[in-house]
Amino acid sequence: MSHAPIHLRSAHSADAGRVVPLLVEAMDHVALQLAGVDTWQAAVPLFVQMFEAGGNRYSHEYVLVMEIDGDIAGALLAYPGRDEAALAKPVLALLRERDPTAEPRHDMESALDEFYLDALTVAPAHRGGGHAARLIEAACEYALEHGHTRAGLLVDLDKPRVKHLYQRLGFAVDGERMVAGHRYEHMVRHLHV
Repeated sequence: MSHAPIHLRSAHSADAGRVVPLLVEAMDHVALQLAGVDTWQAAVPLFVQMFEAGGNRYSHEYVLVMEIDGDIAGALLAYPGRDEAALAKPVLALLRERDPTAEPRHDMESALDEFYLDALTVAPAHRGGGHAARLIEAACEYALEHGHTRAGLLVDLDKPRVKHLYQRLGFAVDGERMVAGHRYEHMVRHLHV
């Protein structure tokens, strides 16, 4: 584990090559379905395009990056739940532009009254060092500073260790969602000063 200083910052469009592959891995089923492909690597070009653009739910504008010694150690994609539907519209438009015969749809993941933590990723070389928890805490602090009283996220039913991490950080299950044909538990954490 590195003892180098950790730097948290907003993502830039130029981070796409280093951040997008990590986010695509974290989004897993959702990324594959949206891109209409079978591998994470094949999904990356579409997500790079969206990451570099503004005004959509996968844009660099909504990504917090963690750097250690100039290396991207992790990233977290997050935005207000009330904005999810509007941020999904440009994604759907891009998908229709790429394939005019497609009829893409958006499955709502968040609740309107929460700050939604859409995708969390830590680079393989930095896993096990508590970086996921640091990113979540930073996002929750940001959410509280911007007037949100709760944070929400989805956890894959096939990932009990990830669910345990979220529970340890104060999240509790409050329902289920079906996204990209896959079942997830929706978890929330109430934010307090």
